[in-house]
Amino acid sequence: MRDLIRHYAMLLKRRRSEDSGTETQSILSSQSSVASYGTGNIGMYDSETTDCETVTATPSPPGLSVPPQRTSIQRPYTFTDFESSIVDICIHEKERFPYIMQYPHLNGLLDISQKSLIQTKDPNDYVDIEMVPKTQGSLVTVFAIWNTIMGTSLLAMPWGMERAGLFPGILVNIVVAALCLYTCYLILRINEDHGVNGHQNEVSDLARILLGKWAEFIARIFSLIVLIGSNIVYWVLMSNFLYHSVRVLYGYLLSINGLPTNSTVICPKNSSNVTVVDPLDSKAEGFDRIWDIYSTTPVILAVLMFPLLNFKSPTFFTKFNSLGTLSVMYLLIFVAVKSSTWGINMDSWVIEFNIKSTFCALSGMLSLSYFIHNIIISIMRSNRNPKNNNRDLSIAFLLVTFTYMFIGVVFYICFPLAKDCIEDNILNNFEKFDTMTIVARLLLLFQLFTVFPLISFMLRTDVFKNINLYTNNLAYEFSYRKVVAVNIVIVTICILFACFLPKIGTLIRYTGALSGLVYIFFLPSLMKIASLMKKEKLTFVKLTVYVLIVIFGFLNLISQFFIIDK
Repeated sequence: MRDLIRHYAMLLKRRRSEDSGTETQSILSSQSSVASYGTGNIGMYDSETTDCETVTATPSPPGLSVPPQRTSIQRPYTFTDFESSIVDICIHEKERFPYIMQYPHLNGLLDISQKSLIQTKDPNDYVDIEMVPKTQGSLVTVFAIWNTIMGTSLLAMPWGMERAGLFPGILVNIVVAALCLYTCYLILRINEDHGVNGHQNEVSDLARILLGKWAEFIARIFSLIVLIGSNIVYWVLMSNFLYHSVRVLYGYLLSINGLPTNSTVICPKNSSNVTVVDPLDSKAEGFDRIWDIYSTTPVILAVLMFPLLNFKSPTFFTKFNSLGTLSVMYLLIFVAVKSSTWGINMDSWVIEFNIKSTFCALSGMLSLSYFIHNIIISIMRSNRNPKNNNRDLSIAFLLVTFTYMFIGVVFYICFPLAKDCIEDNILNNFEKFDTMTIVARLLLLFQLFTVFPLISFMLRTDVFKNINLYTNNLAYEFSYRKVVAVNIVIVTICILFACFLPKIGTLIRYTGALSGLVYIFFLPSLMKIASLMKKEKLTFVKLTVYVLIVIFGFLNLISQFFIIDK
């Protein structure tokens, strides 16, 4: 998710100096010229075959020779990649060729010569324009994948291990990680074989090429589901962190003595196991009526968050993207310190070999925990050595698996109370006055406060883009009325879930199983089958393997409805 944010940040940075009038830059908008993509306005000699009108040409910049009788926007563009020699495109013909902006670097249009030139701006204005995409080494690529996959699932990983059992949980973790790695590899391989050169292909594009429009539509819809699911989980967590942080502040303002120590562990599922009574309970009855985690806190959070969602450009929030890495490192230290304090607490190792009937909760959650398939092409596109993509991807998944296993297994083994007391948010197993827990909640709260506007921006941008794609209206044009309307819907959905279903484990496993079915199991397998059929290399064994992967995804989703949460 964080690399997706980084990708949007690059787009926003590229447009930061422009006063765009649109929410997203449409191909057919006035800002969707070649200049807006870092190439400048490009002109060529007129063609006698074109029926474009002739208008007065603008003065040419010093040092550049321009035919005085023509204007650049009326020249035909030449595409060397097409079998035909020349394709003449006038202003009113651009609608038939929405992909023309993808080819400025492939056909030599950037060369300043008698037949192609950059005009209307001083050449010095283009010093900072990135003509060639930046690349990165294997180490940076591996870290980018690791940093992207890591998310809120870390807080729920010990809960997932408890749902499956220790050793079955380890096995499920490895199997799901291997499947996600393999289907990521399939997507990259399909992109190499069928991606359009010079075009920034995504999974939805490949699905359209190999399977048809229906597959593209499904890919786009489920991409939105991932984003709205992430928003809901983030809102539930922010409500939780904000509630406990304010309670702590209120407690210190009252100067309450006898606060719990750092070693205190609680079992919210069973109040009889709570050995320490919250000193606020007897003095804050009136405060609790105002500040309730399942009613007023999500609404008050909306009052604080909603103004941040209506910015035209969320560039400011991208500056805090590195907080994600800091949060992951702190959680690793947090679990290591707490576990070393508790020591190993296992009644019987033999019982841990038994698989529980609720193990599918872990597989559903892991489908979102390892989810990176919708942006893996974008990440690997920046790799300096594409031949190392498979190696770098494998190393990154190994690191991700280790991180999840460390948090889940170590916390599970060392947790001093009954294992079924482990919460889907492990911070809920600690008293609110625990020092390390306070720091963790404040750090994660600030991080989510900066991430949520970015995810919401991407969500509404995709909504407008999809509306424009399938209805051909002007939904992409920026309008505060449209933005506010979409944000109201997003926030309302998040508040409802935070009030009536504030269980991040349940939300993660359903979102993961649903979106994972499409992006991890269904589309990669079907696209690979279609690819092999085109090459006439599809065998019965390969077909069986890919069908089994799809069946696994369906069973993973269906099984979620048979799990009863405690």
